[in-house]
Amino acid sequence: MPKRLFAPNRISQLDPLENGCLELDCAEPIQSVVHPRYLVARTEQGSVAGEKFRSLAIRLRNFQKRQRLKKLLITSSVKGEGKSVISANLAVTLAQAQRTLLIDCDLHQSGLREVLGSHGLAGIAEWWRQSGSVHSFLRRMDELPLWYLPAGQASEPPMEILQSQRFSDMLHHISKWFDWVVLDSPPLVPVADSAVLAVHVDATLLVVRQFTTPKPLLKEALKTENLKLLGIVANEWQGTEQSYYSHYYKGYVPSQKVTPQDNDQLSDSLGAQA
Repeated sequence: MPKRLFAPNRISQLDPLENGCLELDCAEPIQSVVHPRYLVARTEQGSVAGEKFRSLAIRLRNFQKRQRLKKLLITSSVKGEGKSVISANLAVTLAQAQRTLLIDCDLHQSGLREVLGSHGLAGIAEWWRQSGSVHSFLRRMDELPLWYLPAGQASEPPMEILQSQRFSDMLHHISKWFDWVVLDSPPLVPVADSAVLAVHVDATLLVVRQFTTPKPLLKEALKTENLKLLGIVANEWQGTEQSYYSHYYKGYVPSQKVTPQDNDQLSDSLGAQA
């Protein structure tokens, strides 16, 4: 039997929303079609990558002590930067001490399905097409106080859902039951979804991939209104699906790529220490 990774007395106390918490405890476990990929925060906790995620989680908790910080948007400038891997591993790491919700807000082409091996799960899109509660679409990861709300299969334009008052009310309501809400969203430059989602969160982490992120598009992404940028996360993960949003940039050949030195300069100039 796997070792239990948390105990009830380690989970921080939430507002007394007993009915909601009971519903969370009854959520079905995540049913992985394949073994989760790239989830090093759970499968390789002693690795260098696992330590990096623990360090990031500690910094975020320190920020949380000083300012309002619960809903965290994870995005990137373009495809291929590993934002879904960062989102999933950060959520797993935060959940080792606090009640955490991971929301797949990429209604175009989910990256979390690959990371979690959770293809075919109904989620936000199916909730939108019915009048019931979102609770029945929540899934729980075994042995952690970590819940997952999939994107589902959208037949409507994603912006119709994300810009709605109903989505805003749902996010506000469900967030009350958690210490952290991590939203994995599409890249900033191809679509406007993340700019809309940024209005609903307390802060944003922008993922860049060293030697891959095009500087001009990164600069364009940083101009996004209401981004609430908390920090830049440098990522060197090598397994991103090449087809992800590729139709937006056919024929585009970037002349400049982000380097480690560029990331240091951006972090200094933006005060991004996450």
